[in-house]
Amino acid sequence: MRRRASPPRPPGGAPPPPRGCGWPRSPTPPAPRPRPSAGARRRPGHITFTVVAGALILWGLFDLGRYLHDETGLGVFGEPLLLGLATLARVVVLVAAATVIWVPIGVKIGFSPRLTRIAQPVVQVLASFPANFLFPLAVWFFLKTGLSINIGGILLMALGAQWYILFNTIAGAMSIPSDLREAMDDLGVRGRQRWKRLILPGIFPSYVTGGITASGGAWNASIVAEVVTFGGTTLTATGLGAYIAKATASGDFPHLIAGVAVMSLYVVGLNRLLWRRLYRLADTRFAL
Repeated sequence: MRRRASPPRPPGGAPPPPRGCGWPRSPTPPAPRPRPSAGARRRPGHITFTVVAGALILWGLFDLGRYLHDETGLGVFGEPLLLGLATLARVVVLVAAATVIWVPIGVKIGFSPRLTRIAQPVVQVLASFPANFLFPLAVWFFLKTGLSINIGGILLMALGAQWYILFNTIAGAMSIPSDLREAMDDLGVRGRQRWKRLILPGIFPSYVTGGITASGGAWNASIVAEVVTFGGTTLTATGLGAYIAKATASGDFPHLIAGVAVMSLYVVGLNRLLWRRLYRLADTRFAL
């Protein structure tokens, strides 16, 4: 039979401690406490603010609805809801056209330091120029060419909204690491595959930011772009912006409230249904 080895004696020849006692050990650090959830970390002040703000908003909406019901009836929302579809179509066309035109140009500028130094100041000057200064010239052009303001209004809205897409595309292209571009060059990736594998994923988060801003700017610009005057000629488009401008000029407060409320509904709905999902996709899949 094998003989079990006796435990080592401590210094000084003292007998070993009884079995089970063991030598002194360093204290075991306590187990980490579980982190509280996001809801548990909310401070009471945050909850109080949310409750008070929600109560004030509900009270305001109730009081506004009662006012409109007494003045014109809740049917006042019907017309701006329909007109909002026309303005929504212009916003969609504007963002799509600005994307097709300015994304390739922005990528070209962002990839070239020399072009960036030359083009960025020019673009900043164009973006800061008041777009409504060009409206009389645009009206003269529409009258000479016979272009309808329902289509020309898209051009007027684009004068102030398109630059957000260009600026953010340039920033997104500049943020793509140079080693990734050099790797694509070494692998011979060109054309459509380069756009699919490198450029579009690289600029997508910045483009979404520019698209959100351009969309909101286009809605605001529709108020002045759907009703333009040159001399004694006034051109009026069919849309929610023209509805709000007309109510403002005539001092029709109930219709003005209804128009602004419906525009807010369209903007918030578009952000929640489209842009927020694209922003989440950019944050989870395409962030560098």
